[in-house]
Amino acid sequence: MLRGFFTAIRTEWQMAVREKMILVILFLIPVLVNLMLGYELYQNQIKNIPMAVVDMDNSSLSRTIVRQFSENETFAVRYYLDNVSEMERLFQENKIRVAMVIPPAFAKDVVALKSPTILMVYDGSQLAVAAAAKSRASEILLTLKTGVLLKQIQARLDVPEDMAKKMALAVNFNYRTLYNPTRGYKNFLNIGLCAALVQSGIGLLSVSAIRDFELTRSKLQRIGHVLGKVAFYGGLGCLSLFLSAIMQNWLFQVPFRGRLGDELLLAAALSFAVAGLGVMISSWLREPLIATIVAAVLLVPDTVLAGYTWPRLAMPGAYQKAVAFLPFTHFADNQRDLMLKGLTAAYMRQDLIWLAIFTAAMIILAILGTLRLKTGLGEEKARESEAAANEVS
Repeated sequence: MLRGFFTAIRTEWQMAVREKMILVILFLIPVLVNLMLGYELYQNQIKNIPMAVVDMDNSSLSRTIVRQFSENETFAVRYYLDNVSEMERLFQENKIRVAMVIPPAFAKDVVALKSPTILMVYDGSQLAVAAAAKSRASEILLTLKTGVLLKQIQARLDVPEDMAKKMALAVNFNYRTLYNPTRGYKNFLNIGLCAALVQSGIGLLSVSAIRDFELTRSKLQRIGHVLGKVAFYGGLGCLSLFLSAIMQNWLFQVPFRGRLGDELLLAAALSFAVAGLGVMISSWLREPLIATIVAAVLLVPDTVLAGYTWPRLAMPGAYQKAVAFLPFTHFADNQRDLMLKGLTAAYMRQDLIWLAIFTAAMIILAILGTLRLKTGLGEEKARESEAAANEVS
């Protein structure tokens, strides 16, 4: 068995060095994607959202409100319109993503305490843009509303400014955003997306790990081959995941508040689980194309399916239970918590145990798959297959 184990590792390594594709998929492509994602999200926030303004009042107050938006880096006020129909056309042509409509006689209605309404319109087809615009617009309008209220109290009650402020702000509120105070998208997206890419690489490479000539070996040698394949792809995948996290921290300042040892442990837990899954599929599905499709269906969409970009708490109860069987479910949130919150392996204990059990189960199924199969090759054909594999190495 040990001979089969080390033979499998040596064969895979020699093939990786000779053909380069394994190293390209597990290292070069993740490095390039890390660089592209890091550069793409380097600003960390959505800025310069194209905006239109329909100011039907054109008063000093309305112009002050418009100026507050135009001076804010989140918005790029590009259109000053006369009517709403023009605004609708710009939305349809994707020239704007947000618009503000100030009604006629707005300033007079404010003085008369008629509570006039400013209409904010957002393009809901771009949820990330709409969320960023709505959040910042609410902050600007709330500040302006408070300022107007203070002036109204001072003018009508003839009280000092500090008294007017106490009356207007009878209840104060404040908020804090922990772990990602700037609400940066790179801290939210990059951590999981890059890990998901590496996971897909591990799975798609390991689904073709079991080769026909290896099925002519003894049972112990077959077991050794399975263990060797999982060790090889799991080890390389672990290194790739670890380097990916370090790159995001060093090059693009994604926070890393955890411990390197815990990061290495979590990376190993996922990579060996996925390698075990891939080798298991390879042992039971002998047609490479079908095996690859099955692995792709299970692994490629995991950032959504496993609750990374769309939270599990928002999924139906039955679906939450189903996605709990995906290895990435037990990795993604832990990876983000480790980097942003600095949580330790003790916090991840249950998920680490689950991944270890999953890996063991996949290895057992892979061994059963290799032991049950007969290639149907004669000794001569088996030797030819082995010779061909040795030539590659």
